[in-house]
Amino acid sequence: MKHITSLLAFALVLSFAINSCDDTGNEPVTTDKGHLYIVSVPTGAQIWLNGVNTNKVTPDSIKNLSAIDQTITLKLSGYRDTTFTVRILANQTVMRTIVLNSDEEQVSFGPVRIWETIGTTSAQPSGLDLSTGNAYGISSTDKDKVDIYYSSDGFLVQSAHLSTQMTRKTWFEVGAGTDLNDGVDSPVQTTNWKYNVGDRETKYFFLYDADGHYSKAKIVAYGGGTPGNPAWVEITWWYNKKVNDVRFP
Repeated sequence: MKHITSLLAFALVLSFAINSCDDTGNEPVTTDKGHLYIVSVPTGAQIWLNGVNTNKVTPDSIKNLSAIDQTITLKLSGYRDTTFTVRILANQTVMRTIVLNSDEEQVSFGPVRIWETIGTTSAQPSGLDLSTGNAYGISSTDKDKVDIYYSSDGFLVQSAHLSTQMTRKTWFEVGAGTDLNDGVDSPVQTTNWKYNVGDRETKYFFLYDADGHYSKAKIVAYGGGTPGNPAWVEITWWYNKKVNDVRFP
């Protein structure tokens, strides 16, 4: 009886061994798939796999990926697309944390001094090109570049189109603060915006120029205004290089 029992036990072991092998007699085939878990800062970025939208957003995982290099692109409004390659490992979950970079493109200028339009010389320009930070005379050959200028009529910093010599139109909206770096974005330009501010304005003001760019500016100094000494103001500003982008640092 013990002999029969031993034979049965041996048969069971042999059957298990045979069933554990494939038809070729090799070891069992293991999966070559792996998983990827992606976190982004900030969260909520679309996850694209090899150029195809997965319809997932971070943080999330993509499962059962082939154990090869996979190309991932993260897309989030307000941030640059971020593409990276990750090596997937069989039977493992690979995790990646990606910090997204803002797509803001602002440059700062100033202080730049501009003079009133009366009693000045060609070396004392009255107008500003907001996109380059250059000051130009409003009757110079560069007058078509001028966005805003300092007018003696009312002592206003105002849109270039209010001068008979220039055409570029710029809208103004006075803000609530005085710190250009307070992180407050511009409101969207409306028909309620004006075409000038006084030369003694202490708060910053937002500008919307003829090319659809926003600026955030402030008069930081002023002087002159006596006989033989034309009045002047100095302006510092942020210029947003992206059309219709209201964001500022």
